[in-house]
Amino acid sequence: MGKLNTIFAALFCATAPIASIDAQEPKTEVTETSIKLGKETVSTVRSGYENGKYNEFLSEMDASYKDADLKGLIAMREKEVPVDFQDEWTAKFEALQKVRNQELLTVISDKDSSPFAQKVRSVASNISTSEQEKAVSKLNSFIAMAPGKGANDDENTLIDIDVEYEYKLLHAANDHSKERQLALRMEKMDKMVQASKSFQDLSLKAAVGLASSNLDARLARNLDGVDLNGLAKGKGSNQTEESVYSIISSYQGQFSDLMKQIDHANR
Repeated sequence: MGKLNTIFAALFCATAPIASIDAQEPKTEVTETSIKLGKETVSTVRSGYENGKYNEFLSEMDASYKDADLKGLIAMREKEVPVDFQDEWTAKFEALQKVRNQELLTVISDKDSSPFAQKVRSVASNISTSEQEKAVSKLNSFIAMAPGKGANDDENTLIDIDVEYEYKLLHAANDHSKERQLALRMEKMDKMVQASKSFQDLSLKAAVGLASSNLDARLARNLDGVDLNGLAKGKGSNQTEESVYSIISSYQGQFSDLMKQIDHANR
């Protein structure tokens, strides 16, 4: 599948652009002690990131990027995709996700405060305003764009940052460190925010700020989605878990089918 599929996968939590965060191994049973919420992991990484825990690693990534061969990554971005085509399929993905989330929330009792229920709500609840969703969608559109192909210098700056961190995240995936990949995503957003301070494109500057404002919540949601996708391959310990896993498995299949349709339509 082409680079365009990455944009649409970004709409379905637990996949790209968080796809490089490793999924948990499928478990056959879920217990109260086996579940760690995404927000807890992100909070721990955020604290470490701000306190310099990952500085050495981030410096190593900087050094690696200076000598990077980007031909392969850039080649994947060179096919231009019409905006109307993106909008059409984005709407289909969002509609599918909305229905899935409604089904998941229906299964979980409002009185259920267990870690499992919190994880499901993290995945299925709306965590963004309409303005934030539009901002994130705008930044995600740069995933499929080659350097220099933006509408202006400000967009090109963000495209360059996106290419840089795509490379870094792919290489960080080799050490199977979820924490380090989260730290890279935090640094990427910080770099975008810093760059946007001098933007002439005020709407793009605002989009960066809006996307930054709920980054940690989105990272946490995606981690929880990865966990649930993995857990859905196993067997739940009660009816609620079984129902959640059944819904997730069903929509994973529909999501896969939609990806195949996109790939065929984009040839």
